[in-house]
Amino acid sequence: MIMPWSVLALAFAAFYARMTRGNLIETMGEDYIRTARAKGLSERRVVMKHGLRSALTPIVTLLGLDLGGLLGGAIITETVFNLQGLGNYAIQSVFSGDLYAILDVTIIAAFFITFANLVVDVVYAFLDPRVRYT
Repeated sequence: MIMPWSVLALAFAAFYARMTRGNLIETMGEDYIRTARAKGLSERRVVMKHGLRSALTPIVTLLGLDLGGLLGGAIITETVFNLQGLGNYAIQSVFSGDLYAILDVTIIAAFFITFANLVVDVVYAFLDPRVRYT
């Protein structure tokens, strides 16, 4: 199971690392970071609590959007590594022309993508104190 997990994870890891680095570099130049340093906070606390928290907002957005791509990658990965899962079931359904099975997989995928977007919205309120839901 290490190989399929690695294939799925490494496809997105470099992109997320690059985006996190770019957002963190941009965030570390803000005024509130300078204020946190002037208050005498340690550099680790400034980066982790103030900088990274603000820099992760676009990353969380991308994570929610990439869930559909991850599901498509799982279908291909399950086919290549001959694993039994939802992706393999979808491929077999397409080849056999089982419309109801294809619809089932589509509805399950749509549900999980919608649920992931809901989780992303909730995580926004945790990461950014300016975002509040009433």
